[in-house]
This record gives sequence, C-alpha cells and structure tokens, in this order.
Amino acid sequence: MTIQVTPRFRKATGRWVVDTRAATIKKLNGARGGEKWFRTREAADDYAATVNAAQNSGGVVTRAASATIDAAADLLDARTDVRFASGAITYRHAGNLKCDVRAWTDLLVGDTRFGDFKCTDVTTADIEDRLVPQLSISAATVKKKLDALKQLFDLAHRQGWCSHTNPARGVKLEAVRYRGEAAATGGRIERFEVAKIREVIEAATSADDWCNGLAVAFAAQTGLRFGEQAALRWRDIDFETSRVTVRLSLREVARGVIAADVPKTDAARRTVFLTPQLVAGLREWRLRSGGRHDDVVFVTRAGRQQSSAQNWRKRVLHPACDAAGIDRLRWHDLRHFFASLCLELFGADFNRITTLLGHKSISTTHELYGHWVDDQARDLKDAEAFGQKLWK
Repeated sequence: MTIQVTPRFRKATGRWVVDTRAATIKKLNGARGGEKWFRTREAADDYAATVNAAQNSGGVVTRAASATIDAAADLLDARTDVRFASGAITYRHAGNLKCDVRAWTDLLVGDTRFGDFKCTDVTTADIEDRLVPQLSISAATVKKKLDALKQLFDLAHRQGWCSHTNPARGVKLEAVRYRGEAAATGGRIERFEVAKIREVIEAATSADDWCNGLAVAFAAQTGLRFGEQAALRWRDIDFETSRVTVRLSLREVARGVIAADVPKTDAARRTVFLTPQLVAGLREWRLRSGGRHDDVVFVTRAGRQQSSAQNWRKRVLHPACDAAGIDRLRWHDLRHFFASLCLELFGADFNRITTLLGHKSISTTHELYGHWVDDQARDLKDAEAFGQKLWK
C-alpha cells in the first residue's frame, strides 16, 4: 500500500520539503526518491498533490531518478545536513553552501533552466560562457559559488550521473586587475594613530557601561576576534602570568542560536599577553561582577553571553570614537589596531605577530599588514650603498 506524502517545514533551512525516499512511496523505473525543496507551502502542496496522484496511476518519477542538476542539489542539501549534524561544518557554512548551490539552478542556458539539465549534459563552456556572466556579483563571490558547484558535480559523479570530469573544475575565472587609479591607491588597511586609539579606550572605559567599556579596551590590547572574546571565561585569564588563553569561540549552531565551540583553526588557539592596565581593569571587573571560575567574562547587562558585537559597537565604541574625534570604527578595526602596535614593537617579526593574532599562516599576516613595515633608516642605508656601487 502506498502512502500519501505531506510537506514538512524545516526550520534549519526555512523551507518546505517533500520527501519521496520512503520505500512505501510507489515509484517508476526503479527510482530511489529524494527531497524537493520549496520556499512556500503552496508550491510544496502542489508538488505533493502531483506525487500522490501519480502513485495512484502507476508511480511517480522522482527528481533523483532524473539525474538533473536539481536532483544533485537535493542530494547535496541532504549531505550538507548530515555534515552539520556530525559537527564537520558550522551552521553558517551549511546554510551558505546550500544557498550558493541554489544560486545556479534558476539561471538559463539558452531557454532552458539550468536546474533541469542532466548532469551529464553540462559542459565547462556552459558554465563559463553562459552561466557565470549572469551572476552580477563580485569576482570573489562568484568563486565562492563556483566552489559549491564543484561539490555538486563531485557528488553527481559519485552517484554515476555523469561520467566525464567535473565541468565546474575546468572553469577559469579571470581576475580583474585593472580598476583605475582610485582602486590602485586604496583598499589597504590603514594604520591607526596610537594617540587616537588611546583616547577611544579612555572614553570607553570612563563610560557608564563599565563592562562594555572594558570590552573595547580588551579588544584593542589583545587583538582577539569578537567570537573569541565573547566566549572567554574567567578560567582563561591568568592573573599571575598576565596572559589570556584562547580556547573557544562563539559560532551559530542554529538560526539565532549561539554556542561556544572550538575555534575555526588550530592556530586560533593561542596565548596573548595582558598589559598591566588591562590586568588591573579585569581584576576590578571581577570584583564588581562576582565572576566565578567558569563564568563568562564579558556579559550583557542581563548577565547573558554576548551574541553580537553590535551591542559593544553601538553602545560604547561609536560614542567613544565620537568623543575622540575620529571616524567610527568597526569592531574588527580594534584587532587591526593591535596588529599595528605589534608591528611598531616587534618590527618585521611576522612569526611573532602571526602567533599573537592566531592567523593560519604568516602569509596572511604579511598580506594584511606587510605594507605597514617602514624602515626608513634601512632604506637610506641601502640607497647610499646602491649609489656608491653604481657611481664609484
């Protein structure tokens, strides 16, 4: 006896799904069934009605049997859900991957919707010459969405839906290098004046919202990312050695639900020094708050864990910038300030700075901040030596 399919709403994706994988759902041609996703209940009901009617007249041909791009996208959605449930990827990564795949399915190749193509019929030229030009987004975003399409075809190949090499992996995205004078002279992170940042810290810590003011001072003097700082507990602060150890970082585990977990990379687990001024401020805050060993250091006024830097930025950082007479900073700019001061202290010792910032590699640090290294004495000495060699 066949069963009637009913649409179900998946909170994790915010979409309706009709599942035809059950063996009791009558299918044609040995189809295995699959999941089909819809943005509205009405569209899902229409498809469910079609499936149910087909069961009564011989069986339904499901998308999984069709081996189309849509069917492969369904499989990738399901696989992504499994990866998230197992802890292999974050909630945000899973959501972005699904979104990036679906960005391709409604594009057109001629008069045909891409999602309706058989996986085996798609060529590299279809993607490179016909689909990519339809994406009116930055080159970096196109690359990100192309990475998702590569995963889709890898999965389709494992299903036996295409025998050729992955067509998405042959796509060449030509970088835009020449964007004019303004773009050529801008775009790099600018250094911060120490005196101005000092004024921002002083204005923040003198504000009525004492805990959030200390959070601004802490970020500027440790370079911790927001998620790392918001996840800190008092056990991570060593007052004897004046250091903080980064063990956790916040991440989104479901829509609107934040939890502490391991940092994204092993390099993010690190120890950072604390200035005497910061140690004194933390001692005072612990006395004021009565913080215990496992309590979160920087909490909201209601005593809960911070979930967004918006509270710190709007309530304290922006008013402090206004008081110091500088343009309003983003929260992440405090991390850049820490890096700029480290370069003044440690010169071109990028190994040390990479470790303190928790970057995955020294090349990341050099790419972001290498242009800040300015050794005028060395350049003058080199210029004199070069001149003597040439004109002696």
